[in-house]
Amino acid sequence: MRTYRFRVLIDHPSEAFRDIEIGSEQSFLDFHKAIKDAFGFIGQEMACFYVSDADWSKGNEIPLADMGFAEEGTVPALMEQVYISDHLRSTDQRFIYAYDFLHMWMFMVELVHASDPEADVVLPRVVMSMGTAPDEHSKEDDLTAGILDDPYAMGEEEHDYDADDFDQEEGQDHDEFGHGSVDDLGEEYQ
Repeated sequence: MRTYRFRVLIDHPSEAFRDIEIGSEQSFLDFHKAIKDAFGFIGQEMACFYVSDADWSKGNEIPLADMGFAEEGTVPALMEQVYISDHLRSTDQRFIYAYDFLHMWMFMVELVHASDPEADVVLPRVVMSMGTAPDEHSKEDDLTAGILDDPYAMGEEEHDYDADDFDQEEGQDHDEFGHGSVDDLGEEYQ
């Protein structure tokens, strides 16, 4: 078994990155969990890795779960089934890690070192941490900008309504929500 050190850089203005060591016989699911922990992401969102090259092109996908989007009828192997060593082709191997497909957190993952395992070291582990990672929910503000004044506001809204604010036709009987009764429906609905 080998120990691989990957530099994991989040695609965000903070430019925060973490160096994570992981064993060659550990799975991409282990790596997924290590990246989430290293950046303080606690959600249970969908994610995937893409095998990449020197130009950061997306190659084969390694998904967290089968989403039914298999290309050419081939279901890709899932993170729990694929070992890190299965996709190490060179000393400058790269991966792209996508987390939370709604907010699309993207991470560039690059192999920076390989070594023999150290005795009594539990992997995966973070060996270097630079920069402050963004809050996992910080992109929610971007999605709700201009839609809601405060997307996290809870509770009842105050309304100042007068009975004159509602136009009711003379003789119609409506409940407090402005709905009539079943008896108001035409014969074809009874």
